[in-house]
Amino acid sequence: MKYSIVSQRLLGPILALVFLCSAQVAQACSCAAYPDDIEKAVTMAYTQGNGNFEVDVIFLGDVTAMRHRTNGPVSQYDVTFSVRDRWKGSIPDIVSVRTNAGEIACGYTFKKGSSYLVFAHWDKQRQQLTTLLCDLTRSEAKAKDAIRVLDHLTNRQRNSR
Repeated sequence: MKYSIVSQRLLGPILALVFLCSAQVAQACSCAAYPDDIEKAVTMAYTQGNGNFEVDVIFLGDVTAMRHRTNGPVSQYDVTFSVRDRWKGSIPDIVSVRTNAGEIACGYTFKKGSSYLVFAHWDKQRQQLTTLLCDLTRSEAKAKDAIRVLDHLTNRQRNSR
């Protein structure tokens, strides 16, 4: 198949445009960084008036149920917790927290039957608690230092931790 000189001259710029305008690769979740020092990070989350780092609720709970849902283009989970302890905010003994599905969407990955220290925000628009990978939420096994800081901030004494 022969191409005219005009077609050949247009081919280069067209290919360049195709490469320049091709779809971008999805980027991983990007977060405002908490300090590496767990005491400073937890204190920032706990303290009121601390902007992006402040959370509305901090609690320790066991995952009792997970419900997958789609909210527009975003896949999410409603995670139900049986609350064992509270440090910030007023929540019932059973509470649901929404998170995006998958780390690339900044979602936190929970497992039914496991325990977590949850740092959550109140979404006024959706009237629900939310937590993301960027928050300080973590498994109870990895939360001992954070719990110690929270106990200190709330003047609690613990014998078993």
